[in-house]
Amino acid sequence: MTEDAGQVRVCEYRRCGAPLPPAVGRGSRARFCQDGKTWGRRNLSCRDAEAVLADAEALRESDTALDDTAVTALAGQVDRVLEPARGLVETLTTVRHQLEATTAAALAERDTALAEADEHRLHRGRAEAEAAQARDAAETAVAAAASAEREKAAALGERDEERAARRAAVQEQQRAEGQLAAVRDELARVADRADATAAVAGERAAAIATLTAELAAARTALEEERDRGRSAAARADAVQDRLDAARADHEAALGAARDDQAKAVAAHEVALDRARAEAGRLRAGFDQRLTELQAAHEQTVRSMHETTTNLGAELRSALSRAEAAERELAGVFGVLREAPELPEKLKQLLDRRPVQD
Repeated sequence: MTEDAGQVRVCEYRRCGAPLPPAVGRGSRARFCQDGKTWGRRNLSCRDAEAVLADAEALRESDTALDDTAVTALAGQVDRVLEPARGLVETLTTVRHQLEATTAAALAERDTALAEADEHRLHRGRAEAEAAQARDAAETAVAAAASAEREKAAALGERDEERAARRAAVQEQQRAEGQLAAVRDELARVADRADATAAVAGERAAAIATLTAELAAARTALEEERDRGRSAAARADAVQDRLDAARADHEAALGAARDDQAKAVAAHEVALDRARAEAGRLRAGFDQRLTELQAAHEQTVRSMHETTTNLGAELRSALSRAEAAERELAGVFGVLREAPELPEKLKQLLDRRPVQD
């Protein structure tokens, strides 16, 4: 292996690949490890182990037809050595596919759980918005009821004022009637005096004229008082009519407000119950889905752990089989090297590689 500027050289033994120390000077550069590392039961160095593998491949790829029994046995030994490696590759490929399928399924379940969680949050936001609207409607109904109560209090105040005005009119009428009774008594006394003093009519003519004028004035005042009493009674009746109408309107408005408040409260309660039920359902579904995802995740983790454990066991078994095969191959090479009946070309191939015992 050549070394360019900034490039790290590694051991050319295909099973080692350890980095080599940088070369000093312009001499030949080492291609294999020089630190005393050995491989297999025969303690082969990196150079010797690579030579053994190269010889085995050369024997398998050679186009020369060898009919000798030893060569055929060697081919069988080589095939048995390579068979565990093929099984290991197939096992590793199967395990990799299983890991990829398991990982893809776990990612899909995670994406599904995230989508369901987003949908649950959206439903919960809608339920909270409906609950807020129900609370606003209830607050509006309460405000309307308070306004109706204030209107009722104002109507009651107007009714009290109208009753006070009516009582004042009645008192005014009673005062006018008292004045009329006093005038009548005065007229009776005047008539008595007129009868008593008929003899002195001439002397009392001026007094009678005066009394007549006073009587006319009293009658006029009495008629005016009666007119004012009738006007006051009419105003009192009008006030009573307005009070009755206001009371009827207030009672109707109060009843409507109470009905609206009851409807709003009922709607609020229904909305709250529906929101609570929806929130409980969503929470239960989310908890159940979360539990299922946790169980699936734990099952996936256990499955991956078991797969990794089995893979490690199979890998250790494959390595053991490979080492055994390597030992068998080394024994085969030893036997072949010592066998006298091998063809000359095969002996040259075996003697071409240095082996350390």
